[in-house]
Amino acid sequence: MQQNFPKAAFFDVDGTLVPRDTRCISQADREAVEALHERGTLIFIVTGRHICEIDNIPFPVNGAVCNNGALTYVVDNGCARFDERDRFTLMEDHPIPKEQAIGIARIIVENRIPSAAVTATRALTCHLTQQSLEFIRRVNMPEPREGDILGAADSERIYAFCPFVSPEEEKLLFKDVLGGLDTPRWCDEYCDITLHGMDKVLGIKKILGIFHIPPEDIIAFGDGFNDIGMLEYAGCGIAMETADDAVRRAADCITASANDSGVSRWLRSI
Repeated sequence: MQQNFPKAAFFDVDGTLVPRDTRCISQADREAVEALHERGTLIFIVTGRHICEIDNIPFPVNGAVCNNGALTYVVDNGCARFDERDRFTLMEDHPIPKEQAIGIARIIVENRIPSAAVTATRALTCHLTQQSLEFIRRVNMPEPREGDILGAADSERIYAFCPFVSPEEEKLLFKDVLGGLDTPRWCDEYCDITLHGMDKVLGIKKILGIFHIPPEDIIAFGDGFNDIGMLEYAGCGIAMETADDAVRRAADCITASANDSGVSRWLRSI
C-alpha cells in the first residue's frame, strides 16, 4: 500500500469521477483534484472512453490512458484540458491488425449493424437506430458523428469497434474474424472489439516509464471490472463503495460513491 505522498494519480471517469446518472463532476471532487495537482502530483485520466469522448473533465491533466489501454497520451509541456487535444501526444498504441479491422468493418456495413469505431484521432458511427441512440444518451456519451467505418478501417488504424449486438449475434456474425481479439462487454446491448490483452495497466506502465515513477508512488481510483488491474498495480488502489465485490477486493481502500464526492473524501485524508 502506498505510504508516501503520491507522485501521480490515475482516475477512472464513469462511476468514479462522474456519477453514472449525470455528466458532472462534483465541485468538491474538482477542487480536491486541483489541490492535489498544486501539491505536485501528476494527474492522469484512465478510461474506456476515446479521447474525443472525454468532454466532462473540468481540470487540466498531464495525460490519459484511453480505450482501456489501447491508446496512451501525454500532454506536451505540462498539463492541458481535453479541449486542447492538439497538446496530447500519442505515446503508445495497440491497433487491431488492418486485415481484421477491414473484415470486421465489412461485416458491420453489410449487415447494417449499429456500431462505433475509434481511430487515434476520432470516433465515428454508422447505422445507428433510435434504440442505439437512446442507449448512448442514457450512458451520457457525447453525441456521435456518422462516418465511413469501412473507409476508416482501410485508411486508418482502428483501436476498437463497438457493435450493438447481443452475445448470440456477436458469436454468429463475428466468429470467423475475432482471432487474437477480445470482446469484453459490461451490458448485453453491445460489446467492444479490441486487441487481446488490452488493460489500463499497459498505459499506466508506459506513463510511469516516461516520468520515472515507481508504481508504489501512485494512487488509482476506480469502480469497474476494467479497473481491477490498476487498483492492484498502484501503490494504493481506491475503489468506490458502489463497485462490485471483486473490484472492492482488489483495492487497498474504499471510499464513498461518485454521487457523494468519494474522490475528495479520500484525498482529504492524505
